[in-house]
Amino acid sequence: MSDNNEIQKQQIVLTDYFANMIKQGHLAHAYLLTGPKGIGKRALALWVIQGIFCQNKIAGRPCLDCEECRRIASGNHPDVVHVAPDGLSIKVDQIRFLKSEFSKSGIEGKQKTFIIEDADKMTASAANSLLKFLEEPSGTVVAFLLTETVNRILPTIVSRCQVFELTQPSSTQLAAALKKIGVPADKAVILGNLANSLAESEKIAATEDFDKLVQNVCVWYLHILQGDARCFVEVQTSLLPLINNKDDEVILLNLIILLVKNSISVYYGEKDNIFVKFEADFTVLIAGLTAGRVMEAVELVLETRRKLAVNVSFQNVIEALTIDLSQCYHA
Repeated sequence: MSDNNEIQKQQIVLTDYFANMIKQGHLAHAYLLTGPKGIGKRALALWVIQGIFCQNKIAGRPCLDCEECRRIASGNHPDVVHVAPDGLSIKVDQIRFLKSEFSKSGIEGKQKTFIIEDADKMTASAANSLLKFLEEPSGTVVAFLLTETVNRILPTIVSRCQVFELTQPSSTQLAAALKKIGVPADKAVILGNLANSLAESEKIAATEDFDKLVQNVCVWYLHILQGDARCFVEVQTSLLPLINNKDDEVILLNLIILLVKNSISVYYGEKDNIFVKFEADFTVLIAGLTAGRVMEAVELVLETRRKLAVNVSFQNVIEALTIDLSQCYHA
């Protein structure tokens, strides 16, 4: 969600709120924006900052077209300081830079703004340095801390920020937005249920071999439901060859989770099958299961996610899951 026009559509309540605060001159000095990856935390922070500096704002809303708005969007405004993790964490030298910037006034005016991405990845010393600023802010400063996981940030920091959780679009809204930009309907429905934001959906859609992975994992799951032993071979021949990195592993596992959760909805007739091309086969086979087996399958897949979190081999985990699901459905 890089387009700051889009954030106004996705986060209507929050953009209305911040526009009103800008109009009244009542912005706080620190905000903590939380929500899943790709939901638009950075875009919202930039939108608010554009509203602060905009030369042609209307009712606190940035025009997005003046020189100030364009400089902020392109990352070229000297009074907008942006810090993101260098590798796995926000390093000491980055915090030194931040501390130095906190103590300075704006270069072009009194106002200065900060965006700290993945604020949960600060080291303890970095977090304590930030805490000092939050306790004793100097000058006309607004800071935005962005995080996916609030509980990994020092409670003392959280307590000194105004916390806002960005709302997730529904799967139906995401699918509609994807279809609007030209994604085929059947693929849009899967992506809408697979991701938490439009940006994440688009990123997954652009993944090499995504369409082939969806096809292959559906065939693999169909063979599991049928009790067809080809499912064991397909782990090696159809699934793993399409997995090139950790992101691909996450996509595959989330597709499997979606398949078994979709089976619950199909079993109880709650909604149409998400996997349209396999709808007829899945519906018949799932109807032949018991409620207990359908629910147990979900637990098995979620347990697989926990195993991966402790660095168990991905290949071993998927092979074991194939065996477990086969036994679950046919024992």
